[in-house]
Amino acid sequence: MRFFQEKIYQFTNCGNGADPLWCMGSSCIAADNDRIFVSGWDTIPGIPLLNCARWTLFQKKARGWEIVRQDTEKTREPSPICVLEDGKLFLSANAFMLEPEAIRGVCLPMVYQFESPDYSKQAKKIIPHFSEPVVFNEHSYRNFSADRENSELLLFHNRDYDRAYWSLMDKDGRCISCDKLYWPWGYDYPVPHRIRLCYSNIQLKNRAAYVFGTSDIPEPNSEWRKYKREITGRMWDFDFRRVFFSFTPDITKEPFTYWVEISGREKTAGNAWNCDLFVDDNGITHVLWTEKSCDERLKQKFFPDEPLIYSLKYARLKKQKILDQKEIFSFQEGTEFPSGIEKMNLCRGKFHITKNGKIFIFGLISGIDDNKKTIAENWLIEIDSTGNIKSKEIVNFQEPFTFIHNAGMRNGTKPSDTLHIYGYTTKANNEMWYGCIEC
Repeated sequence: MRFFQEKIYQFTNCGNGADPLWCMGSSCIAADNDRIFVSGWDTIPGIPLLNCARWTLFQKKARGWEIVRQDTEKTREPSPICVLEDGKLFLSANAFMLEPEAIRGVCLPMVYQFESPDYSKQAKKIIPHFSEPVVFNEHSYRNFSADRENSELLLFHNRDYDRAYWSLMDKDGRCISCDKLYWPWGYDYPVPHRIRLCYSNIQLKNRAAYVFGTSDIPEPNSEWRKYKREITGRMWDFDFRRVFFSFTPDITKEPFTYWVEISGREKTAGNAWNCDLFVDDNGITHVLWTEKSCDERLKQKFFPDEPLIYSLKYARLKKQKILDQKEIFSFQEGTEFPSGIEKMNLCRGKFHITKNGKIFIFGLISGIDDNKKTIAENWLIEIDSTGNIKSKEIVNFQEPFTFIHNAGMRNGTKPSDTLHIYGYTTKANNEMWYGCIEC
């Protein structure tokens, strides 16, 4: 296995609740053959919260990473990117439209179109069309995907706690179709309500559209909410315990189907996060998600007999039917964690598809050791078309990754024998790194 790693840039964390990888369901790294791009995120000096950040587009050159363009607007969140077959690069932005002193308010969704081969030229600014007049704000939780072969783009923007608006665009940013998608109904809560989904993975493939997201709602259990508030001192408290899937066979003609709950950890106040999704040429949807069996803060009082388990899980679906589920890896508190980890923070996984159709998962775990130092372990895992593990190798990066985006099919990157990674490593100081692996 051959691999490489280098620092791209260092950012200043402004404390607005976002960070360079906050749009974790989409991706801020894309590859167009040998051209590699990263959409960076940084603080604008002297601007108050929340909309005090901007995007910076980097391109990897022979002499290192160079800034191609930089945002002239204000925003809160990072800006995911997509590429198409003709070399065009698209960047999803969400510009804050009020005076700099305003804490929050009206934002305008935009898509910037950069032309090949000189991406440093002034980008075309596209204002996406939506199905009805709607006012968005700085918490967009947006998702961005590309169908490279058909030169089409799909953009989702969340609005409030009940729905998202979507716009399907052609290679020039013209609207092909648009509508809205309502979130699943949580009939089983003490007060029934819509289950807002955030950080979703979306894929556009021959105008079929797929959505896989995690619940992001205020803590519904009043007893748990009160207990956690005593610990944190915060009035706000959100849970991420359920992952849902929906799709439409043709987004221009048919509505999305009813939501299918892939997994949930509501009973033990656990955690479930979507990680990735891809649809193969046979129409099978492959999904990855992580689970934590329970909230360690609540364990002693409410679940003393519940083991604390961290796991990465996989499932295949045909339309809405779950064909099978498998566990890629799992670690239990009280047993020995890899790499000297004393306390686990998280585990994650991303799909990577090669030119000849091999399926890989880049898996990672991160945590702290006895000295409170951040440590991590990275793996390249090959699976077959049903999720059975064929091989698993440790990737010995000098600075293992602790959280990543990757360049993949969902954002227009072609299947490749090289996996491109952008993310945090065990190195501190708010550094963002690039890594690649030859599969």
